[in-house]
Amino acid sequence: MHTPIELEFLLVSNDYATLNAVSGGVKKYGGKLILVPTAEAARDLLNRRKIDGVFVDLEVAGALGLIESIRKGTSNNKIVIFVCVRSSREYTNTLNAGANFLLRKPLGLDSVALHITIAKELLVRERRRYFRHFVKLQVLLKEGAVGQLARMTNLSEEGMAVHTPKPLKHSSVVDFEFEFSFGVTVKGKGQVAWINTEGMAGIILQTFHANGKERLEAWLTAQEHLSSKRTSQEESSDG
Repeated sequence: MHTPIELEFLLVSNDYATLNAVSGGVKKYGGKLILVPTAEAARDLLNRRKIDGVFVDLEVAGALGLIESIRKGTSNNKIVIFVCVRSSREYTNTLNAGANFLLRKPLGLDSVALHITIAKELLVRERRRYFRHFVKLQVLLKEGAVGQLARMTNLSEEGMAVHTPKPLKHSSVVDFEFEFSFGVTVKGKGQVAWINTEGMAGIILQTFHANGKERLEAWLTAQEHLSSKRTSQEESSDG
């Protein structure tokens, strides 16, 4: 089973049987898995990088606190959380902490893969929200009455990175306009989320004019299909 973009999961557990089941289920689904044995190690990793889904073994010390801290965090607060529980008595507290799905131990490989399949829409939606596609597009930016032609380097459903001749102001609102190679124009307003000393800036896409959002989503879908096709071709050639 293949997804357009390979999903990456984190497992927080020090139990061998749980590791076998989750790693087998993730592999069957076509994803990648990272293993950490403690809540502290998981918290550190999630602060440094984006992950698509996390499996938390509730028998790990501080597991509930880890789930709560993920939901209160920034970069991974919308992540899909699967929690491995021993008893139905643990359901309420675990769901209240922020879990999306509960898996009863002992886990089975097929059960893990099934839960990932059920969660596919949530997983892909969150990945699309932040996953940046590398591009080389010109984008017209207007900060008030002042406009400049910048170079877009990556693009996602919610934001873009640009290289500008003149520095943008942090938190300022800008009008943007860019055109895909097939002649489709996207216009809207965004806010500068970050800037650096090398002329780069990150812009959150806040509103779109006319059907700009639909055009962007259509482009993202096309990129995902291309990525999926390339992955299938590479696997065929490897085989």
